[in-house]
Amino acid sequence: MHPLQKQNHLYWRAGFGPSPAQLGFTGHFQPEKAFKEMLKASANAPDPFTIIEKLLAGMGQNPEAAMRQEQMTGENSKEAAESRKAIQQKNREGIRELNLAWLKQMMESPAQLREKMAFFWHGHFACRTQNSFFSQQLLNTIRTHALSDFGTLLAEVSKSAAMLQFLNNQQNRKYSPNENFAREVMELFTMGRGNYTEQDVKEAARAFTGWGFNQAGEFQFRRNQHDEGIKTILGKTGNFEGDQVLKLLLEQPATARFISTKLYRFFVNDTVNTKQADWLAKRFFDSGYNVTSLLTDLFTADWFYAKENMGTRIKSPVELWVGI
Repeated sequence: MHPLQKQNHLYWRAGFGPSPAQLGFTGHFQPEKAFKEMLKASANAPDPFTIIEKLLAGMGQNPEAAMRQEQMTGENSKEAAESRKAIQQKNREGIRELNLAWLKQMMESPAQLREKMAFFWHGHFACRTQNSFFSQQLLNTIRTHALSDFGTLLAEVSKSAAMLQFLNNQQNRKYSPNENFAREVMELFTMGRGNYTEQDVKEAARAFTGWGFNQAGEFQFRRNQHDEGIKTILGKTGNFEGDQVLKLLLEQPATARFISTKLYRFFVNDTVNTKQADWLAKRFFDSGYNVTSLLTDLFTADWFYAKENMGTRIKSPVELWVGI
């Protein structure tokens, strides 16, 4: 196989395609060297997006004041209605501008690996909010921690206002636990279906009671709304709080297997080679969920460049558009 094919395969999978300068490569391709260069280009923390603040500043607002006005559902005056309508319009504009700004980063940033991993995590941590400031906060968190360790990323995303709002944990209180967040963090973000029981979900929901956010979108642990009782989760018993539940989830090899298999489908092939995916999962678990180590194992493995793994993935609209 020609070295150029292997190089382009790496740049399309680990990024959004080769740059014009890389298209004419004719030398000897070294996967380890090429991937190390991609890591180096993505080593620095990204500049956070501040698009929403700038939009609101044009209205003489800040995010906290805007959210307070948007939530004035009890105020029925014409002035209040017009204010809410203006904030909602700014939210729509903000989300559009945020999308365009991120697409621009995907196209122009040399940190291709970071942006590609942020794109993966953005899909993994499925979330929807009409609050553009919360969307921006979540995207900044994902881009900042895209290549760090999964435990840190999981904790930061779990405490984001966008996620807590989307999965109703703002309403999760003792005596009336809401199971949405606890269920999704097990089913979609860590272990996957079949690795926990309904009772685990109910008990974990109690542990996450009191997790919420203020009007500035900052995480708050409301102790007076937290269930202090003893809980049994995944075979362990204690007076668990939310952070301890996340640690329990990371102690499960099923979590490493779930994440590694999903990454395999995203970067390698929809048809999973179980032996290769299990090897990645064990290495990922043993590394303490180091994302960079996992990606190094994946993108420098001989089997990543095997013929059966080339040209097998259909690009998403974002990947296709940015690549062009």
